[in-house]
Amino acid sequence: MTKKVFIVFLLVLSLSLTSFIPVVAQSEPREGGTLNFPAPYQGSITSLDPAFSNRNQSTLVFRTIFDTLVEIDPTSLEIEPGVAKSWDVSKDGLTYTFHLREGVKFHNGSEVTASDVKYTFERLVDPDVASVAPDLFKFVEGSEAFTNGEADEVSGIEVLDDYTLEIRLTRVQPNFLYNVAGGSNYNSGIVPKEVVEEVGDNFTNNPIGCGAFEFVKWNRGSSVVVEKFDDYYGKGPYLDKIVFKVMPEAPSRVAAFKSNQLDFDIVYPAQYKQYKNNEKYDDLMVETAELWTRNVTFNMKREKLQDVRIRRAFNYALDEELIIDKVLNGKAYPASGWLPSSSPAFDPDLEPYGHNPEKARELMNEAGYSQENPLELTILGGDHPAWGTPMVETIKPFLDEVGFKIKPVLLDGATFERRVLNGDFEAFIWSNGGEITSLNYMKVFWSEVPRQAGNFSGYSNPEFDKLIEQAMKETNFAERKKLIQKADKMIKEDAPVWFFNYNKAVGIHQPWVHGVKAVPQDMVYQPLSEVWVDEDSPRS
Repeated sequence: MTKKVFIVFLLVLSLSLTSFIPVVAQSEPREGGTLNFPAPYQGSITSLDPAFSNRNQSTLVFRTIFDTLVEIDPTSLEIEPGVAKSWDVSKDGLTYTFHLREGVKFHNGSEVTASDVKYTFERLVDPDVASVAPDLFKFVEGSEAFTNGEADEVSGIEVLDDYTLEIRLTRVQPNFLYNVAGGSNYNSGIVPKEVVEEVGDNFTNNPIGCGAFEFVKWNRGSSVVVEKFDDYYGKGPYLDKIVFKVMPEAPSRVAAFKSNQLDFDIVYPAQYKQYKNNEKYDDLMVETAELWTRNVTFNMKREKLQDVRIRRAFNYALDEELIIDKVLNGKAYPASGWLPSSSPAFDPDLEPYGHNPEKARELMNEAGYSQENPLELTILGGDHPAWGTPMVETIKPFLDEVGFKIKPVLLDGATFERRVLNGDFEAFIWSNGGEITSLNYMKVFWSEVPRQAGNFSGYSNPEFDKLIEQAMKETNFAERKKLIQKADKMIKEDAPVWFFNYNKAVGIHQPWVHGVKAVPQDMVYQPLSEVWVDEDSPRS
């Protein structure tokens, strides 16, 4: 071998060996950088005081500025420590004792104490404050007297010392810790008593909490800027700054994301297929079943819909998987029951109805209907393509084949709401849910819930009620879960609705962004204190 050939051989060997050296991606969280994050829903950010807004636009900002006594894990939806490092619950389930971490700081440097927590909770139920959450702690001892102006404080919220708070309930509340965590879009983030009493209504212009980020600037109608709080007690934050951009129009967000002006976005069906079919973006999406169940609700007070065979036939007639694939571009999950698969009490063994037109025809024949003698059914809806009258038009051919004669009726929002709440319908199509706790999600079928409060079908079953009432008294989560799963199975069998799908919530992030999670409550509620960016981020 000549010297020249040998050198070439070594060069080729070197290159070939190099190709087998793995490229190590940056995997450890890095501090620094700015995240441009959308506030993607309709309307602007209306308040930065957690007592005065439960809109998603404001809530996603609240979650960075204000921490709560206990927190909700964004993916499992389980309760975990927050400002309280631990808590005890009495045997009767009526007394909660919270033990606060020592040394937790507000953004102005003062220490968080149990007195601040008591003040925060009382402020939310104070009629003079007129917060968006006046009933949040209505089952706390003394809350009613305080709300009615008969007491100067809520007696059941007691400060035992600077780091210990006791809360006494008048009845067992299985979901109480979720209320403490602000689980239903009501932010119970802790505020500093002395500051709020001093500045009053001006607190919204310069909010101070004990969260991972502190407030910097609010450009009304445009953006909110928060920056890293160096004395934060919890995990992170890694980012130096977050800029929340008010961007309710999806096309504008898509353009901004593709031009690297946004680091994250939520994905709607129109964009989902485009991103999914593009190798550049496919690995940058996170997906989960959102806490919303799309369905057709039957009016159980109408005689022709009281026959369970008809309601089951409706479910058997439809091919949900085909509809999801062809019409919704795959952006949904078939429903097996009422509880979404991301709900803590979801039963993975619950079988969906499945597409079985033969079974549907058999049931309709037993009930006295056929293609020659169809059951006429009017279905009200709005204009939403995924859960409005366009979807009714899509499912109509399936139903016509088994003995239904479907008439879709498009209504404006106000008329639709009035007719549903008044029970003036045979059936309607919609998307219902939004509750974090499985018990609250199922309670919409409890007979004591009026139509105006969510039991739109007018469903009433004493056996179902027993299960819900037992679950409401059960403080052990594992036992409560079993009761809720039995209730969901009963609802599936009674079929007061057509179980269509659970919305597939989808988020997409830039390749330099890390720590994004599949959050079923709402994909924008990312744990932003745990998000970080690479050094090559455009805003590092």
